[in-house]
This record gives sequence, structure tokens and C-alpha cells, in this order.
Amino acid sequence: MFFLPAKLTTLFLFLCLFFNAQSEGINFQQLSLSAALKKAEKEHKKVFIDVYAVWCGPCKYLSNNVFTDETLGAYMNKHFISIKIDGEEGEGVDLMEEFSIDAYPTMLFLDPDRTLRKKVVGALEADVLTERATWVITPELTTIFQLTKRFKSGERDKAFLSSYIMETYNDDGDYLSLLNEYNRLYPTLNLKNENDFIIFGLSTNSTEEAFVQAFLSEPAEYFELYGDAALEKVKELLINLAVDAKEKQDVEIIDRGLDLIYPALEVMIEGLDVSKEDLRTSVIELYEEE
Repeated sequence: MFFLPAKLTTLFLFLCLFFNAQSEGINFQQLSLSAALKKAEKEHKKVFIDVYAVWCGPCKYLSNNVFTDETLGAYMNKHFISIKIDGEEGEGVDLMEEFSIDAYPTMLFLDPDRTLRKKVVGALEADVLTERATWVITPELTTIFQLTKRFKSGERDKAFLSSYIMETYNDDGDYLSLLNEYNRLYPTLNLKNENDFIIFGLSTNSTEEAFVQAFLSEPAEYFELYGDAALEKVKELLINLAVDAKEKQDVEIIDRGLDLIYPALEVMIEGLDVSKEDLRTSVIELYEEE
């Protein structure tokens, strides 16, 4: 039987542990962004950036529980040069502005020419992050790619457009131009139609509009149909009162809007514990800050 000398055995075990550690999880390299981009171009890869803050709890969760995943690491190390950048130090400050980052953690997927391919906000599990990375490498497999292809071929029916708009919204794409296209083709919204309600939910509306007033006049029915989605729309309308009043230079819009919104909130929120006057005070404060 062959035995390694003690010193060689120790060295062998150390090297095994080292290489195993290197093979597990994402290999974040100690590079500047410009160096990472150059390396990615040379190796025919893309760049993955974890933009974090030292005080951020979800950022630590990613580092300790997600980036260490072996399957995720194998995929990322094959296709990306990965780096970490503190958003509050050095080049991270400019990076926050360049890519309109306003939350931690935010993960960026870039081409070697610095083109943003995807931005992901929040702490995702390893399988979800692997999926997002796969979309960057093989976009033709994504839902958004297939929907875009159908849109370019001329498809415009309601169900398709509403699905495409939602996917574009979730993908941080230009959903507003698609909303305009939907409204051009289908100018009369029937809010009891789910496709139309999706569009209504993503639109910025005024309580001065007739169909918004119709929505607010039947809160129980819409809450039964759409649940929390209907409630979130009422809250959005409340917040938008200040913006609408400011744009039209008419503070009475706030009072007229609250006459419609407050009863809807009472129906949708059991035991509503804020008075109409307190809501009015809050909206007026927003109006004065605009």
C-alpha cells in the first residue's frame, strides 16, 4: 500500500479543499468594472454585478445563502465575469446613478460594451437567479422574447396585449408605449373585463375621469372580482390626487376625489382606522411638496 508523506498529505488535502471551495458558488473576482468588462470581452462572457451596501440585510442573505449555491455558481462562472460593487463607495456611487439604482441589493447583467441586459432588484433564491441569468444568455427562450416576436408580427388582440404589457412591466421594459397602443386600439375600458382591468391597474388615472368614478362607485363588486389588485388601485388613486390637483392647479380635486375614494376604502379595508380628514391632511401635504 502506498502512503503519502505527512507533509504532502496535508498539502494534498489543502489543495482539494481549495479547489472544491473555488468550484462552489459564484466566483466573484476582485476587479474594477472596467477590468471586468475587458476580461468578459476577451473570454466571450458577460458581466454580473452584485451592487450592495454593507448594512443591507438582504445583501448578506444573497452572499451567504444564494451566491454559494453550486448549480447557480456553475452556470454563472461559465457565462459571466462576476464582481461585487459597494453602491456607497468609489465607483459604486456613479454606478448607482448610471443605472438608476435606488434599492439594495440590485444585480446588473451587462454586455462587455457596458450595455445593460437585465436589472434584478431584491434577494432572489438561487433557482430564480439562475433562471434570470439564463434569460440573459438565451433570450430567445424567454416569454418576453416570444411575445415581442408576436407583437412585431402584428398580433394585437386584447388578451395578448395585456399579457405582453404585464410581462414588459415585470421585465422593467417600456410598457408605457404598449399601454398607449392598447388604449388607441381599445379606447373604452370595461373594468369588469380582466384584460381591461390589468391595463387600468397599470395606468395613471384621475378621479375626474368617468370610468374611474364608475370603478369607485362599485367598490364591493370590484373587490370581489379582483381582491387586493382593486384595493391597490384605490390606494394609487389616493396618492395620485396630489399630483392631479397640482397639474390642474385645482386643490378642490382633492376633496372631490376623497368623496369617492374614502367610501371605497371603507368597503375594501375592514376596520379602516384612519379618518377622511387625516387622509385629506396627508394628501394636502403631498400637494404642497409637489
